[in-house]
Amino acid sequence: MSCFTPNADEENPGRKGSKPMSFRDDDKVYLEVGVNEGASKDENPNVPYGAEETARNVVDCIQHGATAVHYHARYDDGRQAWADDEISRVIMATAARDVDALAYPGYRGSLEHIWALAERPPAGTGLLLAPFGPAQHVKRVLWLEDENQFGAIDSGRDNSNGSHPPYPPELDRFTKLGLVPSIAVFNAVDLRWVILAARIGILRQPLNIKLFFSDRWVSHNDPDPDVIDFLVSRIPEWIDREIVVVPYAMSSAERCQELWEHALDRGLGIRVGIGDCPLAFRTVTNAQMVERAVNLITKRGLNPAAQTDMRTRFAAVEVDESELVRVVVNRNRCMGWGVCYSHAPEIYQPDAEGYCVVVKPHVDAGLLQKAIEGAASCPERAIRVEV
Repeated sequence: MSCFTPNADEENPGRKGSKPMSFRDDDKVYLEVGVNEGASKDENPNVPYGAEETARNVVDCIQHGATAVHYHARYDDGRQAWADDEISRVIMATAARDVDALAYPGYRGSLEHIWALAERPPAGTGLLLAPFGPAQHVKRVLWLEDENQFGAIDSGRDNSNGSHPPYPPELDRFTKLGLVPSIAVFNAVDLRWVILAARIGILRQPLNIKLFFSDRWVSHNDPDPDVIDFLVSRIPEWIDREIVVVPYAMSSAERCQELWEHALDRGLGIRVGIGDCPLAFRTVTNAQMVERAVNLITKRGLNPAAQTDMRTRFAAVEVDESELVRVVVNRNRCMGWGVCYSHAPEIYQPDAEGYCVVVKPHVDAGLLQKAIEGAASCPERAIRVEV
């Protein structure tokens, strides 16, 4: 086990250099709104349908203090417009006349309408956030610890292609289009995949993680403050992230309030909205929900993060990937001596048990020599640099 103790900067590589601080480091809170989801006007008459109503809600929420807005593109009769990117284009362009329309749509299965929005942006704005639910894409994969990567399970009996991809190809498309995945984590299984994906670099940091809790949907996390603490405790400190707690399909306004209060007290962001919990909030508007959330935030001496804060925090770094090399640690060989950390803390960090984690799995020429020195220093030869 390692007896090496890194200094404060080395414990959290996300704070080194010019990397942006987290919102809470600047006394700010990520406040998101789920304005409509699959909720109906029977559940709450203020649930927006259609492009015009939804755009008006986006404007109202941002003007009242929301950082970002999540919406479902829906037709005027309430039907979901899952594949119709024109509905989203009208929503965002209309909202952009009055505010910085930092908003993003939902999806089911296919992300084609997200790609279309990114490639042909709405007038006056552009897409930054994009929805991504691991549960919709990560199927039948293995974790190969010796190789520090995902592997596909042969599924020729079920799939005409013979196998599932080892990781969702959508992640590469996000990167190419400059989109930040808003990662929906419904349970501990989803979170395990997210942590591993961040560890090997297929999810780019900082991560935008939404933790969903529900007292009705058994596939979601149990809505208990202790569960928030457990899930957050599983996320290694070296992962640069913003975490937002989302009460969803809840039947109790009191339990929603408990989750929001606990999240704020733990340094996390929150999501509110009548689309998320129409049964718990049957008559209020989304703007009123934002006002309540802002009150909870300001009572703690904090402020909601602005749209410019969000864009700065998640700004894409220009990288020539053709010049990157890959760094891999064989965790089954690592004994936690800690020598590699002292050579290159920007690349190597200890996990909670003192074993090596490669926090920068792809390095450029500026860090190549440090990566090699750290690998060469390992007494167990557990690290390799793939030039």
